[in-house]
Amino acid sequence: MRKFFEDFTRELSRQVELGQNATDSDVVTFQRSVNANVKSGARIRHEILLRKLLAKSPMLTSAFEPTVIAESGTSNRVNQLGMSISELVHIANKAYAGKHGEDLFKPTNNTTRVLTRIGKSIADFDGYEQLIDDLYFLFRESVGQRLTSSWPFFAEVNTLRTDLRHDVDHGPSGKVRAKRRGHAETFAKYSGMALRKPLSPPISCWSRRTC
Repeated sequence: MRKFFEDFTRELSRQVELGQNATDSDVVTFQRSVNANVKSGARIRHEILLRKLLAKSPMLTSAFEPTVIAESGTSNRVNQLGMSISELVHIANKAYAGKHGEDLFKPTNNTTRVLTRIGKSIADFDGYEQLIDDLYFLFRESVGQRLTSSWPFFAEVNTLRTDLRHDVDHGPSGKVRAKRRGHAETFAKYSGMALRKPLSPPISCWSRRTC
């Protein structure tokens, strides 16, 4: 808990210093609720702190009652972020089309389906697989070759999908170890967990889906 609050306080200071360039909207909202001194401020900060704590240490979910987990507002937050992705894709397409005459993210039936479900929370390994496939399709396949030298976090989406869908145990042992470490670091960056294994059900559960 001490390390969590130290890390959160450090990130809060960093985001405040970034100002308009801040990248964590949760932290920005936390600080705004302090400055505004509104009645709902305490609830907002409570939700954000609980979400951040559970993201930092997902194993702590077992220590709380379901009602406490619900107080984190995670589902609502995931829905908000999903809606923001749809809006940002729209903005990026307009900006790109203004310069190049075509959309950056190619609009297709698959793209529409991804954007409608990307704001839904996942609860099991199947949901994780679907999320990574959706992110890969939206941020990699729908972009095609339109981003060649400038490929932001999309590369990390590709890393997560490679770890999920491909066998990396080929080539020199040194490169294989580097790939495995890189995949684990990327997964931990976005999940808060060091390993993907806990998300995967035991082999005996694959046929029944009841575990």
